[in-house]
Amino acid sequence: MIFSLKAKIDSSKTAGVSISAEGIALAIIEHNTISPILQYAQFHPCSPNGQASLLAELVRQHQLDKLPCNLVLSPEEYQLTQVDAPEVPKQELKAALHWQVKDLIDFHIDDAVIDLIELPNNSTSGKKQLLVVASRQSIIQSHVDLLRAANCNLETIDIAAQSARNIISHLPLDNDSVGLLNLWDNLSKLSVLLDNDIYINRSSSIGAQSLSFISEDDISSQSILDSLALELQRTFDYFESHSRQAAITHLLILNNGQSIDNLNHLLQQRLGVECQTVDLKDSLTFSDSINTVSNNCLMAIGGALRSHH
Repeated sequence: MIFSLKAKIDSSKTAGVSISAEGIALAIIEHNTISPILQYAQFHPCSPNGQASLLAELVRQHQLDKLPCNLVLSPEEYQLTQVDAPEVPKQELKAALHWQVKDLIDFHIDDAVIDLIELPNNSTSGKKQLLVVASRQSIIQSHVDLLRAANCNLETIDIAAQSARNIISHLPLDNDSVGLLNLWDNLSKLSVLLDNDIYINRSSSIGAQSLSFISEDDISSQSILDSLALELQRTFDYFESHSRQAAITHLLILNNGQSIDNLNHLLQQRLGVECQTVDLKDSLTFSDSINTVSNNCLMAIGGALRSHH
């Protein structure tokens, strides 16, 4: 997913990049083995004014002019809206979706670049569902200009939700449908994945910073956790009522911000489902040069896991 920029370049390696006001994360994955090998994952702190020179140096060091590169948009840079698929010919679909989502996004539709994700056809309503991705044209253009100026071989632009899905798809899971709590410092995304495809993706204002004040010894500090558990349960209930699938019994936690001790155990107590914090070593092989990986590299790693461009 999402905006393909050029023809496919055959390569056993791909790179993932995420850009924020705090810095640039870069990950490189080797795909030609049974398990993907994480060869590089580093977050480089940098002010916006220094991004161009930093990117140029990263391109030179890691030959990003020759590797297929996937940029991953952060949650603040796009909106994801679930709609019924309009009954129009395929060539008219994008135009129809513009009209359908224009009142569902918080910026003018004329400023939007949109794409779509087809959902698994399991709705009890019988209607085909789509997730529509909308991002401001200015955001897309600024990133593209920055990466191209550095001579980065940018092939696709992806979104954080699909980046997380790429990581989850490599985990050894027995469940067809799983819940996902994707945490950043100031927000979170509550999702359900069905056969490794996004089925539901909702936003919450509860992020890792709010959860960092929780104390297991202080019950009063746990009200924010109760609110998050309620949002997750409502998401699971919606999934069960609108799909022909069994109840969610497994929640995965992917933390892109500061780590929260025992979050999986505290949520498990409230939800009554198995809660597991994702360990990258369960889905990837680390090269000898990598010992630990910073949480703020996760979006870039998920981007690098996108082997088909």
